[in-house]
Amino acid sequence: MGFIVHYDNHGTAERSRYGYHTTDYPKLDQVQNLISAISAWIAGISILALAAVTLAEIFFREFFSHPLGWNISLTEKYLLPLIAFFGFITAYRTGSHIAVETVFSKLPLRIQKLVLLAIHVIALISLVFLFIGGLNETLLAYNLNQRVLPGMADLPFYDWTYRIIVPVSAFMCALVVAIDIYREIASPWHRPFTDYDPGEEN
Repeated sequence: MGFIVHYDNHGTAERSRYGYHTTDYPKLDQVQNLISAISAWIAGISILALAAVTLAEIFFREFFSHPLGWNISLTEKYLLPLIAFFGFITAYRTGSHIAVETVFSKLPLRIQKLVLLAIHVIALISLVFLFIGGLNETLLAYNLNQRVLPGMADLPFYDWTYRIIVPVSAFMCALVVAIDIYREIASPWHRPFTDYDPGEEN
């Protein structure tokens, strides 16, 4: 069940579980919220898996004196990156990330729009570089057939299977940010339209 976050001063947005529903671009909301939902499920399942692996490690170590061995590699290479990179997408879309509104909220609405647009553009550029770098690392690992050596304690997975987390998550987040950029550019310039949850108005 959503609720109205704010009204006509900055547009109308209704908070949902994975993002917002607005009256301006409902179809784009569906795309962004779907990406956010997929990311939230990936991060959530990874958190549960992390807890399960940790409990299994404690159980086997304490009762059988036989640690798993591969749990650290699984956690560092797969679970923590999945939580961080996909969790970031949902945090961005739901406005759960840290934001300082003190200065921003005192700016004229037209200036707020320009500042918000600049922030989105900087975020998109950063995500594009992250995608390119991550994709290059993934392709390099794939082409070189990099994998854990036989006999090692780690799980015998190919390196590209964890390196691909970065470019995939960066692409998904870049799509969400690019939609916000489009929404700001295509909307009237008298106020911002992607400041979904600006807080209470004075």
